[in-house]
Amino acid sequence: MTPASATNGDASGGASAPTVLGKLRSLVQDKTRFEPQDITPLAEDDVLQDFSLQANYTLDARLEQRHINGYFTPSASDHCCASIDVTPLAQAQTRDRLRRAAGKLSHALNSAGHACDGVPDGLYLGHAVKQWHLDSCNSCAGRGRVNCTTCHGGTTETCWKCHGRRTVSCDAYGCYGSGKVACSYCSGSGSVTEQVTDYVTVEVPTTVYENGSSRTSYHTETRTQYRNVQRNCHHCSYGKVICNTCHGNGNVNCGTCRASGNVTCRTCSGAGDLRCNPCDGSGQVGNAAWVDVHVAPAYSVSLPTQAPDDARRIADKEGVRSLAAIASSLLLAKVSTDDDDLPQEVDALYAGKLHIVRLDAACNGQAHHLVAYGNDLRWLTLDDIVEKLLRGDLKALSDALAGSADDGLFSADIQGLLAPLRDVAASELNADVIEAVLSGETNHAHAGVVSADYASNVRTCVLGALRQVYTRLAKQFWWKGALAALVATIGVWFFFGRGMAAAAGLLASGAAWLLFKHQVKTVLAEALGGDQPAERAMSIAGRGRRHQLAYTLVLAPAMAVALGAGYGLPVRQRASTAPVPAIASTPVAPHVASVPQDASAAKALKLYENGEKVPALAMLDVLVKKGNADAYGLYGWMTLMGEGLPKKPDRLAPTAQERQARHADAKPWITRALAKNDSYALAAKGVMLAEGWQEPRNMPRALALLKQSAKKGNTEAMHLLGLYNLMGKGTPVNHKEARKWFTMAADKGSAGDIYHLGLMDWEGAGLKRPDHASAMQRWKIAAAMGEERAVKAVAQGKP
Repeated sequence: MTPASATNGDASGGASAPTVLGKLRSLVQDKTRFEPQDITPLAEDDVLQDFSLQANYTLDARLEQRHINGYFTPSASDHCCASIDVTPLAQAQTRDRLRRAAGKLSHALNSAGHACDGVPDGLYLGHAVKQWHLDSCNSCAGRGRVNCTTCHGGTTETCWKCHGRRTVSCDAYGCYGSGKVACSYCSGSGSVTEQVTDYVTVEVPTTVYENGSSRTSYHTETRTQYRNVQRNCHHCSYGKVICNTCHGNGNVNCGTCRASGNVTCRTCSGAGDLRCNPCDGSGQVGNAAWVDVHVAPAYSVSLPTQAPDDARRIADKEGVRSLAAIASSLLLAKVSTDDDDLPQEVDALYAGKLHIVRLDAACNGQAHHLVAYGNDLRWLTLDDIVEKLLRGDLKALSDALAGSADDGLFSADIQGLLAPLRDVAASELNADVIEAVLSGETNHAHAGVVSADYASNVRTCVLGALRQVYTRLAKQFWWKGALAALVATIGVWFFFGRGMAAAAGLLASGAAWLLFKHQVKTVLAEALGGDQPAERAMSIAGRGRRHQLAYTLVLAPAMAVALGAGYGLPVRQRASTAPVPAIASTPVAPHVASVPQDASAAKALKLYENGEKVPALAMLDVLVKKGNADAYGLYGWMTLMGEGLPKKPDRLAPTAQERQARHADAKPWITRALAKNDSYALAAKGVMLAEGWQEPRNMPRALALLKQSAKKGNTEAMHLLGLYNLMGKGTPVNHKEARKWFTMAADKGSAGDIYHLGLMDWEGAGLKRPDHASAMQRWKIAAAMGEERAVKAVAQGKP
């Protein structure tokens, strides 16, 4: 808002500048069906209204005080003084800083091109000199460090774990400070069960039948009997043995302090001292003070006593800054200070002129008074000219609706509604207002042009007219849809029967509904002057739900005729043909899994991982016969392990000869795939070496190959490594290593390995104690993945 010189001549601008009459004609043309030439100017008053704008700037000299330390870096203009003089010397600068701020502000306001609101609220003139003083810190005596409050300079503190006793209670499973644990032989019961063998001599009768008579003789036999007896366990005393961890003491050396009773001080990290907080480690503390001048601007507008009411309304509506922005001219009149010796306020007075245009115009037989103002000719009042012009069309539509209510129930004439509806719909404003009201918007569209009462009335009238149009067209159309449904139903019944006839009748009803919508669109397009206004009118009717009765009148008779005719017609019977004697079927060969034309090793691997092993083996068989080297490894593995082969119903397991033949068939494929370092080939070779299949048994080499395969992500190799370490097959039992490989396979989604992890948790393998809760949780996960052993374990609550 830069003050400008007064304009001479016509305040409305040159020939190219917009005029109030031109803006009014454009508004009426855009919002109503009337043309620009329908607006007739009657009188126009173009004036420049004087007003005054006063800017009051309040100056506030604020004393700023801060605590400082030895890290404070003074500038060249800062002044070091005694501690008691810091604040008084800073306050002594107040008068000088206010004078300088007032002078700077007056000079800025008098400079050319300075905006009347160009001074922001806040700091205006910063300090020139800082008064400061530093003394040695009393807390640290100038050293910057103080003794640690925890260790008092000793660098160590009492151990928080053993509290200086150097030992802690033994935490071994079952001991917990008692020095004894449960015996592993009798499980803590103190007694064991032994089987005792007894030899008993008994007489056995023998009966011989000869020549019709019998003879019984007796002989003695020694028989073995077994019985269980309970005896005290020789390895423990009442079920308890000495704890191997604490050797019966109940306590073990503290691992935190290494049995010393002291640990490094956690407060000072063993330094013995801490940084002094008051001086932040600098050894000096003090204070500094200075004076900053802040400014708080306030603006007000005043009008002459004889100013008209519309000028005062403009001032109240726009506010100070907006009024200055749209003023035709704004000149600085004077700048004054309240007190030259101790200035606290600076006032600037501006004289401005505001362009106001008052226009009297007539349209549609009515006179209107309009007021515009500012450089951009903003509207102060439109005298509801747009709404008054639109209300005439709206009244005609309302009268037509009132007349249609007296036409009777079976009236189908719509011509009396289309003409007034066309006049109302010719205004885009009406359509925008209706859509905004239907959307539930609090402020309807064009709220500055028409009132909320008009928006409600236009919605009611337009939706009522559209409902009448829909309903009366439906009264003309309903029998056509019913007739089409009847014809379609009878025609289809003649060839296909009642069921298809009813379906055909319903389809014909739907087609009739689509034709009705097309007819409505055609009628509205002819009345409103195009397809786009017709589609918008149909959209408004749909959002207002004014077409439901019409759709019911069209669909209900057609669907009733279709269903009634479809199920009321008799059932058509086709002539039966002579029975054809059945031909004995020949035995069907077992189904062979089909192989797609785009078979590949990757797809076969995907089938194998998804558990579809039969189609996977069939696909691999085709690929290896074509010489696809990528399929050798998985094909050799499946052949070696017998996976994907059809099961024979006559026996459950293959014979030893069949297994040996299978191993011999798999070996050449595995050997070929080893050249490509295939993961399944490495796993298969490892199994052959571990089990001695077609190879001399070599467990170290087998484990090395399985680890190579597992590093490539092969879950089968991970599973075998877990089993071998768990069972100790060719390697010492290692529960930790077994758990590692089972976990890696389980992370890849192997349900069997999740079950084995649960089994290890149940038995406590690799743990301090059995964890039945963790085991059951793992079995539930495996059961959800389809693992049968896990399903049984969950069902019976144990493995």
